Amino acid sequence: MDNSIYITLSRQLALFRDMDATANNIANANTTGYSTEHINFRSYLVRDINQGSTNQMAFAHDISSYRNNQDGPLKTTDNPLDVAINGRGYFAVQTPLGIRYTRAGSFQLSVDGTLINAQNYPVLDTANQPIIFPEDTTEVEIGTAGNIKVNGDDFGNLNVVQFDNEQLLEPAGDTLFMTDAQPKPADPEKVKVIHGVLEGSNVNAVKEMTHMIEVSRAVGST
Repeated sequence: MDNSIYITLSRQLALFRDMDATANNIANANTTGYSTEHINFRSYLVRDINQGSTNQMAFAHDISSYRNNQDGPLKTTDNPLDVAINGRGYFAVQTPLGIRYTRAGSFQLSVDGTLINAQNYPVLDTANQPIIFPEDTTEVEIGTAGNIKVNGDDFGNLNVVQFDNEQLLEPAGDTLFMTDAQPKPADPEKVKVIHGVLEGSNVNAVKEMTHMIEVSRAVGST
């Protein structure tokens, strides 16, 4: 078979993955705490040994993906359970598959007073325990260090963590991430919790749409 077919196929597969990532970014342009994902490509050379040829063939390979870790825009909601993170920190939540990490701070209370995220997973404190508010809770304040006051009294702390290499975090669906890397407490000088605010998606919709058109044209011309 003509080797050009394999070269074309490698490029097409890489472009299709790029298209999928771009479409997912566009779909999450309004998702709280979403970070844009991109695909890394590189070419690698393979010697064509067909009939003794010494020519080299350049194949395309999508070697990895990476996230844009720039903070998203902040939107004031004045909801006492909404929080955003200014800086490179993450909230910890408990899921049936273990602890996951997220920047989406749209929290609410369950029937029994447990602080939960949008997917109904318990939000954890610094001891990795669910945060359960007392029945007589009338006022909630959350400080920049994630410290919580209930009815004016100190109550607990959100588990706000950071990682040495955020790119090691793997998407686990619904703006959640998982990793085998050990988190460490967020540096209060660099990572601050903002109360009554939500972080929007950092997707640049116009840029992503433009890129999708470019990829679509590249697929058609390959």
